[in-house]
Amino acid sequence: MQEKTNTTKPKLMVLTSRFPYPLEKGDKLRIYYQIRALSERFEIILVSLTNERVYVHDYQEVKKYCSRIYTLVRSEFSILKNILLALKNGLPLQIGYFFDKNIQKEINIIAEKEKPNHVFCQLIRMAEYARYLNFPKTIDYMDTFSIGTKRWAKNTKSILKPILNREAQKLMEYENDIFQDFDFHTIISEQDRDYLQIVDKRNIKIVPNGVNMNFFKPIPDAKKEYDIAFIGNMGYVPNVEGARYLIQEILPKLKKHFPNIKILLAGARPTALVQSFASENVTVTGWIEDIRDAYASAKIFVAPLFLGSGQQNKILEAMSMKIPCITTTLVNNAIGATPNKAIILADDNDAFVEKIKLLLNNQDQIENISQAGLEFVRDNYSWEYYVKPLEACFLANL
Repeated sequence: MQEKTNTTKPKLMVLTSRFPYPLEKGDKLRIYYQIRALSERFEIILVSLTNERVYVHDYQEVKKYCSRIYTLVRSEFSILKNILLALKNGLPLQIGYFFDKNIQKEINIIAEKEKPNHVFCQLIRMAEYARYLNFPKTIDYMDTFSIGTKRWAKNTKSILKPILNREAQKLMEYENDIFQDFDFHTIISEQDRDYLQIVDKRNIKIVPNGVNMNFFKPIPDAKKEYDIAFIGNMGYVPNVEGARYLIQEILPKLKKHFPNIKILLAGARPTALVQSFASENVTVTGWIEDIRDAYASAKIFVAPLFLGSGQQNKILEAMSMKIPCITTTLVNNAIGATPNKAIILADDNDAFVEKIKLLLNNQDQIENISQAGLEFVRDNYSWEYYVKPLEACFLANL
């Protein structure tokens, strides 16, 4: 635990299901930049679960913005035990995965010690820890987990289907059940808010992600080693399915027009399936220390995502680096870019092939789309702007 005393600001206790750094997952990226922006007005007390080692460099990066940091470690045995308890008690398995009664006791002790002015709970995964704390509370649903799981169940042919159907139903019930336990509620997009099966969902504030445009900026002299890049957490089911769709559904048709086409799949934790896609046409890198190198090495960014929910940070980051993007209507519904101006949309493999051909054969079109995409992100996505609704929640009870 690191001390950095600040008595002049309201105290905000932030609960997260993962340590916020490094930024290889969407929830980490969101809370890291929110903490960074919020630390200007609040004293941040961070409480993070972890079942992985937190490296000194990562800890020091987050410590810059926090007065105190508590990391609470879960064992693999306790995780398995709590998943089974969730199954027995009718809770979503995802809630069981993250909830532990012993850690709940620790969080209760921390809350009583810190006496925060407000508690900020990221994701329903942490709701069991926060919902009964006797302090003003805000929950960030971030994504609608139930709809993401429902889409996964619908598209899988594995023996997991009945388990996923059960999980989707339980998540929907849980999303509704915890609503009344929090004073304020936020979510990443209108699309995700509409998916929630909650009567009062219009009271949920929309808080999109921003982009750090000082970091994700164009690299004009970058060598374009690849025609196409798809980047993301390659252990995350929607990204794994997106990679599969790109390689197995789209690539065979593209090779008829571009026999030597080069595709990059980059991102942390690639599954065995993703790794199996490596070939003379496809490079699979896994984790890259500076992900900007991956974006900048490609002529276009292609994200054929049909599962999941929420806002895709990878699209905004690519656009911010002036890489033209082709993705699905589902993804753009949460972003709001103008089709055929700032972004290109496709919703089946033939459409993806045609749109990819259009860009790869037309450098002027690449320049026009990428410039419009850069301007769209600059004009619409700022972390500092998007923490304002959060600040309003946290200050309401003071």
